[in-house]
Amino acid sequence: MNLCKCHHIPPEGVFVQGNTYCWEYIIDGIVVSDENNNKIVFDDITYLWYFTKKAQKS
Repeated sequence: MNLCKCHHIPPEGVFVQGNTYCWEYIIDGIVVSDENNNKIVFDDITYLWYFTKKAQKS
């Protein structure tokens, strides 16, 4: 699982600016698990508007 940091609040899901979230690639984009552990799907460009990729989690 990979980690990302939220730098803008997306309209979908429950995210906190500055918090770190798990994300993974899927065929149509990137899935990020929010504060409630819901999986929110973003296309690549939208994901980069709200999140910054961090180091991998083992």
